[in-house]
Amino acid sequence: MMRIVIMGAGAIGSLYGGLLALRYPGSVTLVGRSPLVEQVRTHGLHIEGVMGSHIVSVDATDNASSIKSADIVLVTTKTYDTVAAAKAVKHLVDNGSYLVLVQNGLGTEVAVSEALNSTRVIRATTCMGALMTTPGNLHVTGRGLTEIGSRYPENIGMIRNIADLFQSAGLDVKISDNIEGVVWTKTIVNCGINPIGALTGMTNGEIHRNPALRELVIRLVEETAAVAKALGVELTTDNPVRYTLGTAKATAENINSMLRDIQLRKRTEIDSITGAVIWMGKELGIATPVSETVYALIKAIESKYLAGTELSNDVAVMAIDELLGTIYQH
Repeated sequence: MMRIVIMGAGAIGSLYGGLLALRYPGSVTLVGRSPLVEQVRTHGLHIEGVMGSHIVSVDATDNASSIKSADIVLVTTKTYDTVAAAKAVKHLVDNGSYLVLVQNGLGTEVAVSEALNSTRVIRATTCMGALMTTPGNLHVTGRGLTEIGSRYPENIGMIRNIADLFQSAGLDVKISDNIEGVVWTKTIVNCGINPIGALTGMTNGEIHRNPALRELVIRLVEETAAVAKALGVELTTDNPVRYTLGTAKATAENINSMLRDIQLRKRTEIDSITGAVIWMGKELGIATPVSETVYALIKAIESKYLAGTELSNDVAVMAIDELLGTIYQH
């Protein structure tokens, strides 16, 4: 039985951890904030929604350093916390653990590999949907595909093991030999839909039905796809615009994660999504004016409600070049 750690047990992390613990009792440890840890330890993890109703007994802690060994660590934090989360479990990687990054955004696999000086880094994307309504109470809103792969070929054996593990826990899984294309394709969708939802407060379906916003989504997708093409990325769709609009229509009731972050007055993942595309576009000489516009607006909203917090420097209002320079320092 594999020993599994969930690093960053929010909604998605708790969903994966809960389903794995349901199938393999005693194999999972959730690492999260104190309110969730206390609730799960006392009352278990409550799962409701499209994956059924379950009360799962699962170990939980707010101290990753207390965990002495694991076979795999699923990192399900926000992208801006990825490297810090990976460093917190470096002792596990040094002892043979593999990291599985289940996240949005670009560049995390390389950043973690460099930070830990290890190629035991696997990447996954998910189309699962979940909300943590209160600490320890999870509502599963959508069932979708998990794709898994790595830019490091030596990880293929563990990738197969993880895919088997996920499938046995009831997840739909696909191994990809083009995980970069998978990540970029999902990033294109996120770049097109997420900032517009976050700025308007609209669901994916409301965006799709609005002609002006639909045109804005198309322009964002075209800019992002142009950057991917210049980088030689092989996308998993031959028509990114149609794919993105189709995703918006198919997930019409969804409130996207960036809008959810703004509603909860949290830092968004705009830097690792739209910000990363703008930065790469500048490096490649590709203009991204619509992306720059929505990026600046999201950062302005963040800076207003995060002013005076420890995150205020990360969301400061600056010129685009200055702002990106603080994020992508080499």
